[in-house]
Amino acid sequence: MTNIFTYGTLMFEEIWSQVVTGEYRRFPAILDGYDRKMARDEEYPVLYPHAPSSQVEGFVYLDVSDADLEKLDYFEGDYYFRKSEDVLVLESGKMPAAVYVLKEEYYSIISNKNWDPDYFKTQGIDLFKNKYDGFNQ
Repeated sequence: MTNIFTYGTLMFEEIWSQVVTGEYRRFPAILDGYDRKMARDEEYPVLYPHAPSSQVEGFVYLDVSDADLEKLDYFEGDYYFRKSEDVLVLESGKMPAAVYVLKEEYYSIISNKNWDPDYFKTQGIDLFKNKYDGFNQ
């Protein structure tokens, strides 16, 4: 069982529930030392190491099963690697969680635009769902 920090499309139940089959508790969380930008010409964000003072807000899902972790790995694809980081869970303090980080060889897809969860919720989510074909593994 692994805690998973989500910072983009997987923060939204509509996307999360299409990827995993289990039901998990989730809590607001913050990841220090990273930045989140739009992927170039896409609706989803990328996460990459940044200044120690940088923070990314998201959610942590607790005790995700190994079977669902495999599905998440597939969903994230070749551009990302999974690593363990400490996240600040607003309800309970710091805890380890797996984070999907953009591989350095793909930094060219990082745009200069911040990723906006509100825009994604109102407009980007439908565009993303229409483009992404990896829900059915």
